[in-house]
Order: sequence, then structure tokens, then C-alpha cells
Amino acid sequence: MAEALRERTTPPISRIVLPGTAMIAVTFGLARYGYGLLLPDMQSHLRISADVAGLISSSAYLAYLAANFLVVWLTVRLGPRWTLGAAAGLAAAGMTVIAVADGPMLLATGVMVAGAAAGLAFPPYADIVDAEVPRVRRALAWSTISSGTGWGVALAGPIAVVAGQNWRVAWLVFVALAIGVGFLAVLRTPSRRGIAGPSVKLNWSWFVCPRSGPLLASAVLVGLGSSVWWSFSVDAMREAGIATTWARIVYAVCGAASLLASLSGSVFTRLGLRAGYRIGVVLLAVALLLLGAGTGQLALVVIAAVLFGASYAAVVAAQGLWSAEVFAERPSAGLAAINTALTIGTIIGPATAGLLVGQVGYPVVLLAAAACCALGLTCAPARQAA
Repeated sequence: MAEALRERTTPPISRIVLPGTAMIAVTFGLARYGYGLLLPDMQSHLRISADVAGLISSSAYLAYLAANFLVVWLTVRLGPRWTLGAAAGLAAAGMTVIAVADGPMLLATGVMVAGAAAGLAFPPYADIVDAEVPRVRRALAWSTISSGTGWGVALAGPIAVVAGQNWRVAWLVFVALAIGVGFLAVLRTPSRRGIAGPSVKLNWSWFVCPRSGPLLASAVLVGLGSSVWWSFSVDAMREAGIATTWARIVYAVCGAASLLASLSGSVFTRLGLRAGYRIGVVLLAVALLLLGAGTGQLALVVIAAVLFGASYAAVVAAQGLWSAEVFAERPSAGLAAINTALTIGTIIGPATAGLLVGQVGYPVVLLAAAACCALGLTCAPARQAA
């Protein structure tokens, strides 16, 4: 009865899902992952080596990590509107700095600022979905919002192809999109009232406990493996002989495939969160395996891109739903916790990969990334979670 009454009195789901999807598209697909897409031309123009490029990529994840520590306080004290507005502002500011960068230091600064935007954008939607969406529709709402990364990458690819070597123009287009989406998200975000959730004592033992251990370990492992794709897949294809334009098209295909993850909510409902998560992790590892084994073969890398895009977004959606079960008292804080764990993996991944590429090459590095993701099978939601 209460759930039925809630469904009649809450705003239409599109008011939450559409701006949320767009916000994740901008902060993740553009501000966070645009770096890997445009890296080859930036490396050439700014004379950046692979190891420095890896360190810069990891700096974005450091900023993302810092934002994850701050986001819970901001959401509780100021409400989701202010937090999402700050996220859009950081995305626009960081990408503007990247667009005018004349060397590695300024580029790293812009990448860090833009990277922080993603850390502020995602967790508030955990509280918003929990407060505004009826339980029976949460899996669909959350998987759709999570697929925003795919929309962003799918959009970024064609922009990068049209811009060609003019990577600064591409970043400026990204800035314009961030400003527009930021206004939309802030205007359509529900008011602070009813969003903050109950007051709970957020301490170390609340975040790290026997029930959260598998979830946090899963996030670290997925972060390790997936960050290698986001940071170096385009450069790996280019080095293997695939033209940069085609490599970017493949990157865009990966983003478009991520949109399939909006259907993962139905999969989780039918098969259960545990089975859906494991299927996603297997496909994620297979995608990295294919890219590593056939880096210079266009047909194989396209298949890898489709598998990676769909499975990555599905795994992220699964972890979000899993987090809502483990951290039911404060969904945004729980999501910040798994994002922190994911970020630990994504800080280590690009920096390590950048150092190893010169010694063992991209294929071996990508195979190692696949192994990291496969280890995620050892961590899975409890059977009763759904």
C-alpha cells in the first residue's frame, strides 16, 4: 500500500532518469574518459610519453577519489542540487583547462579537475533513486542512469572523429555540453527535502565490514582491469596499425554498446543480481582478452568494444544495486564507498600499465587487465540480493 501510494505521489521517473543519464554521460563519458579517446593527438602535440600519460590518467582518479570523500558531506549538508551543480562546474572548468593546455603540467591539472566532477555526480543519484523511485522500478532506473557513461562515450567518438587532430576543439565542444547538461540536471533534481535519508554514523567499520568486503574487493578488481581499456585502448590500436580515426570509431562503438546495459535491470530482475553480475564480469574479461589477442585486427577489436561497453556498464549497474543492499541506511555513502574502491584500482591500473607498456607491450598489459577482471568472479552479491 505504501509503495503504491509512493508511486502515485513521486515525480515521473523520466524527471530523474533522463537528467541523471545526461549528467553521467558528461562527467564520465566526456570529462573522465575523453582523455583516453583524445590521448594519441595530445601525446603527439604535447610530447608526452606513455609513462607520463599513464601518470596523468591516474591523477584524474586521485581527484575522483578525493571527490568521493567529499560528496557524502556535500549531499547531506547542501543537498543533491548543489552537489550536481558543483560536478557540472568542475567538468566544464577542467575540460576548459585541458583545451588550452600547452604542456604536461597544465594538462594534468585539467584532467584532475575534470576527474573530480565524476566523483561528485554519481553518488547523489543513489539517494535520489532510493527516495523518488518505487522499488519495483529501481533496477531499471539505476541501470539506465549507469548507462550514461555509454551515451557520453558514444557521443564523444564522433565529435573526436570530426575534430580530427584538432583535439582542442573537441574539448571545447565537451565544455559546452557540460554547461548545458549541468543546468538541466540542477533544474530537474528534486529538492533537498526527503533526499538526504536517515542520519547514520559513518565510520570506518560502517564502510568496511564482512558484508561489504566482497563488494569493495570487486570494485578494486574491476577498476584495475577496466581502467587500462579507458586509458590506452585507442593508443594500443593505433600502435598495432589501426588508423587513429578507426580506433576512435571503435571507442565510440564501445560507448554505444554501453547503452545495452540499460536493459540489464530486466536481466537482474529475472536471473538475480548474483548471476547478472557474474555474466557481466566474464564478458568484461573476455573483451580485454580479445583486445589483447587481436589488437591490430579491426573485426576483433570491434567485437571486443561491444562486449566491453555492454558488460562494463552492466557491472557498474550491478555494483550500484548491490551497494544499495549493503548500505541501505545511506545509499549515497555506500556508492561513494564502492566508487572509492573502484578508484583505488583505477589509480593503480593506468600508472602500472604505462610503466609496463614499454617493457612488455600493450597485448600483455591487456591480458593482465583481463585477468584482474576475471578475479572479480571470486566476489559476488549474496544469493538473496536482487
